[in-house]
Amino acid sequence: MKAIAFAAPIPTYLTTLVAGRISESLLVGPHACTRHIEVATPELPGDAWVRIRTRLGGICGSDLGIVALEASPSTSPLSSFPFVIGHENVGDIDALGSAVRGFGVGDRVTVNPLLCCEPRAVSPPCAACAAGHHSRCAHFTDGILAPGMFIGTTKGLGGSWGEYFVAHESQLVKVDDGVSDAGAVLTEPFACCLHAVRNNTPEPGQKVLVIGAGTMGLLMVAALRALVPTARVTTLARHPFQARHATELGADTTVMARGAYLGALAEVAGTRLLQPIMGRPIGVGGFDVVYVCIGGSRGVEDAMRFARAGATIVLLGNATTLRGLDWTPLWLKELTFRGTLAYGGHTHAGHTHGGASANAFVEAAAMIADGRAPIAGLVTHQFPLANSREALATARAKGVGESVKVAFTFVQSRV
Repeated sequence: MKAIAFAAPIPTYLTTLVAGRISESLLVGPHACTRHIEVATPELPGDAWVRIRTRLGGICGSDLGIVALEASPSTSPLSSFPFVIGHENVGDIDALGSAVRGFGVGDRVTVNPLLCCEPRAVSPPCAACAAGHHSRCAHFTDGILAPGMFIGTTKGLGGSWGEYFVAHESQLVKVDDGVSDAGAVLTEPFACCLHAVRNNTPEPGQKVLVIGAGTMGLLMVAALRALVPTARVTTLARHPFQARHATELGADTTVMARGAYLGALAEVAGTRLLQPIMGRPIGVGGFDVVYVCIGGSRGVEDAMRFARAGATIVLLGNATTLRGLDWTPLWLKELTFRGTLAYGGHTHAGHTHGGASANAFVEAAAMIADGRAPIAGLVTHQFPLANSREALATARAKGVGESVKVAFTFVQSRV
């Protein structure tokens, strides 16, 4: 089958990383880490598995980090090489094992890509999986599968940047007939946002800041509107088209993160800015909860400076090393700084769910199906796999083509 695969030959990886030679050459040549090639169609790992023919495969920011060799080496033990990239998905079941129940060939599904205890046949499950917190699994390197947290970073299973991939029956969610492929492919990133909000839920009427208005920032606005409709949501965006999407999804205010934007953000937040003897101002008062949906140091810095004392900051962006970041506001304001990853049960008071059937991934699919999350329009561009260079360039250069979510298409999409 045709696929975009990633391999990590360590000398090439390190040479490229150190030299900073990040370019389209990563998609060509015999020594490239990322290549559009022919690979073996994945086999079913067991009787409880299915093979899926991909309809759409989303391009995530973390995928772009893999291609550009910007992903942290800290995650490499939780992957196995070579792997077919792609964890955002929707497709049709092409083959199924003899033990699969409740699904049939031809069913359109989206797949929770987490490879925790159950798909790995680890028994008994770890304490985190038993409690429904699958993103905290202790066995991502164990069991019957090669090491890997997700379909799309694990050897032998395929991924949604290929024509086929395989999944365990516990990972499958049927797609409602009324949901487009574009809506279904956003189930995975939207589930990440629901998980983040459920575990860090603002109180009604509180002031909330979403930093970043790419896919994750816009889906965070949609999640907040669905779960906390009376929250006062402000989005910090770079491009006017992102501001338009944010408004359509329910943001009360959008501040453009260009030029001298600190005063405008302070006015919305009710923040009094104090000027140090040097450097950027620090704020007194501000937002109650801040969701950082970008990966750079500027987003974290803005979050700490515009959060009120005692506020909570939630990091969704895949931050790695944050150069030059002054952490002083973290302790000066007694802020709570939390990371979030993927989906699972919810730990916030009043929102505790146990078991795989009640996690954020299932909730995300239901919200898309019943219209509480009208997000399908965020899939702005679709490309065949043969146009991978153009697709990745479009996903990177958001402002040029006004792209939000870019996806690879393998069949005629259902609208």
